[in-house]
Amino acid sequence: MLRLLIFLCLLAACSCSIRSAPRYTADSADSDSVVRELKKRRRASPSRLARVVEGYLGVPYKWGGTTRAGMDCSAFTRAVFRQTYGIELPRTSRQIYRVGRTVSRRQDLKPGDLVFFRNTFSGRGVSHVGIYIGKGRFAHVGISTGATITALDHPYFHRRYVGARRVER
Repeated sequence: MLRLLIFLCLLAACSCSIRSAPRYTADSADSDSVVRELKKRRRASPSRLARVVEGYLGVPYKWGGTTRAGMDCSAFTRAVFRQTYGIELPRTSRQIYRVGRTVSRRQDLKPGDLVFFRNTFSGRGVSHVGIYIGKGRFAHVGISTGATITALDHPYFHRRYVGARRVER
């Protein structure tokens, strides 16, 4: 019993001010509050994005993984986007690359834009996705680093940059 009490206290202490996206169901008592919350999230600030990303830093890489025990780049991008903006993205980086509109120039990137890369193993096309967070940096999950923040001009990513997309919120 004491262990359960300690666990519950630790769980309560670990909670943060960022709530997961509200879910609308037919049983929702107050659907107006869900709609208001989703509208508010669509206008989320770069600081909210930074707080959500910070909560995922250090999550290990796992190909096909979708939980904090291990996730890949697209699962990370989907989770951060859902939690920050209340927007559901497709599952894979190639599918996500079809969402939104193209941001032609790197200097036009804004926090929340999706950035895409190819790697040497998958040939042409998109194989990696991250979220631009500002100041020339993006958040992503790397095989060797887990969830991290990297400079867009890092030599590995600079050479493999495919483009960026902006999802209207």
